[in-house]
Amino acid sequence: MTLSSLFFTARRWGFSSKRRASSNRAFLASLGIAVGVTALIVVMGVMGGLQNSYINSILEISSFHIRIETPNDKVVSQGDVDQTSDVDRILSRVRSLPGVVSAVPFKECQVLAVGPTGDPVSLTLRTMPKNTQELDLELVKALGLSTIDQFPRPNELAIGKEAALQLGALEGSDVELMGVAQTPDEGVTTFSGHLPVGKQFSSGYYDFDSGMAFVSTPLPVGLERAFAATPTVIGIKLKNRFDDASMAEQIRLLLPKTGYTLTTWREYNRGFFGALRTEKTVMLLLISLIFLVVAINVYHSLRRTIAMKQTDIATLKAVGASNRAIRAIFAQEGFSIGILGALLGSVLGVAVTRNLNSILGWMSAAAGTVSSILASLGLINAGPYDMFSLQSYYLEKIPVDISAGEIAFIACLAIASTAISAILASRRVSDAVPFEVLRNE
Repeated sequence: MTLSSLFFTARRWGFSSKRRASSNRAFLASLGIAVGVTALIVVMGVMGGLQNSYINSILEISSFHIRIETPNDKVVSQGDVDQTSDVDRILSRVRSLPGVVSAVPFKECQVLAVGPTGDPVSLTLRTMPKNTQELDLELVKALGLSTIDQFPRPNELAIGKEAALQLGALEGSDVELMGVAQTPDEGVTTFSGHLPVGKQFSSGYYDFDSGMAFVSTPLPVGLERAFAATPTVIGIKLKNRFDDASMAEQIRLLLPKTGYTLTTWREYNRGFFGALRTEKTVMLLLISLIFLVVAINVYHSLRRTIAMKQTDIATLKAVGASNRAIRAIFAQEGFSIGILGALLGSVLGVAVTRNLNSILGWMSAAAGTVSSILASLGLINAGPYDMFSLQSYYLEKIPVDISAGEIAFIACLAIASTAISAILASRRVSDAVPFEVLRNE
């Protein structure tokens, strides 16, 4: 059989309007594939957006792309992290490397904060140079602060908006910071200090907004002990974070032989990023079950069609068509179903993903209108309705991020599921023996 005759036969048997049952079956199968592709693109887009926003926040604010931890005996006792000669020398060398965007020294410790409400809040307190907005612009942007204002300001506490809310602290409110420190000379000691609240940042990541604060060096009176036994860490950011392995090797050559620990963002966040990757993979497998259900339906439908067309198949064999050519007819139907469903689903999925927040806004507005009408009729007792209230959800909008490669993979998965089922079902054409079938007819 020629290629044109194969396409003609496949169209007549599978999609011809005169074969309404076959046409409806193929359309429903394509629709099922389209629904699966659309759902998978939307879910993967939302998961990708959430994960990437979390990852970006973690890398820009917390872990950096590369971290260098200095030995504590190299740091001056006052805790002024930018006055040690070793750290200054390393900073100068690292900043001169091509591919390095910023390198900032800092220290961290855990403190207990008490504000006007009297409720204690645990904070990760980080001390940074007073010109951090010049040294690490991306950090200031990630915190949602103005890039032209000084950060952090001397003798002020820059704190997350959620932590400030728990403390009941407004700008200028006094907050007491206290904790426990341990030094080789004095052993375990306590410390406490008071600072007014300055800027309140909003990074979009709840853990940071509710449990992080920044102070400027030199440290205020009373907080020197907090960082006395804490090593200085140099946070480095790269133009391309995926060059961390090669850049780490270059930076290691600049460090003294002993006492310094270098960690890349992959190593520092291995557990968390591994959990995110596993979550995304499991979700992909679960939603892909839609394709499995459609593929099983296509398989059994084609086997039934082949059984009904035994006479036609035997006739084609009698005039010289091979089993392989006839199997190709039914395989084409499976490919056609998969391609049609994948194309339709990809278009719908991308359209829904790009306009997801607008769609959810319309849904919220419609639900609020219905709620108001029912309340005015006395059918329900409800106030103003907001489906996506910030009191219930921390996100102001749902981040969406999906790559062309992921869309192509989902589409190929959809096509492969129907194609494989059609190929497996087409094996039954070998059962049609022209002599026996035509004799029975």
